[in-house]
Amino acid sequence: MKNVGRFLLLMWVFAAVPAYASDITLFGGIQREGKLTLQNAVQTGTQNFTFNPKTFGVFGFRFGHGKLFGGEHTLAYTPNFIESRMKAVIYNSNLLIQAPIPKVKPYATVGLGGVFTSGDSPFDIGNKFAVNYGGGIKVLPAGPVGIRFDVRGYAIPSVHGTAPSAMSQTLNVLEVSVGAVFAF
Repeated sequence: MKNVGRFLLLMWVFAAVPAYASDITLFGGIQREGKLTLQNAVQTGTQNFTFNPKTFGVFGFRFGHGKLFGGEHTLAYTPNFIESRMKAVIYNSNLLIQAPIPKVKPYATVGLGGVFTSGDSPFDIGNKFAVNYGGGIKVLPAGPVGIRFDVRGYAIPSVHGTAPSAMSQTLNVLEVSVGAVFAF
């Protein structure tokens, strides 16, 4: 019964989100453990990556609304979160600040959410609160369809190590993604 209730709640959210969305993005990208700084964001964005399961594999949807100030909701899945035996579902609700320019829209985003992991990995962190921050650019060259580039950081506090005496730490994850954006 709990699963039916969760499914109905999730369907209700997905039914309501497109009603007020001004754009929807389908995206894919990579995630790496590390901190987001201007230097490593540029280095990560310019490196050549292969389809290695340890470096590739976050997929999802982003629903955005607003002009200069707005909001954004992200639901993503990664079959190889931090290491190949751990899967994660990521949800974020963010404040979105973007330039209200018709063709090219740079933006910044910050928000809260959660990372929900599972797997047979000794590094499985369970269900954790997360802070999401980053930015990117939306390019809409002709009409309502375009491309979107993102660089995001996730700070996941209170992650415990595998040893019983390990201290709680903040896990930082860097995400670089590209997607197709559909504007309304």
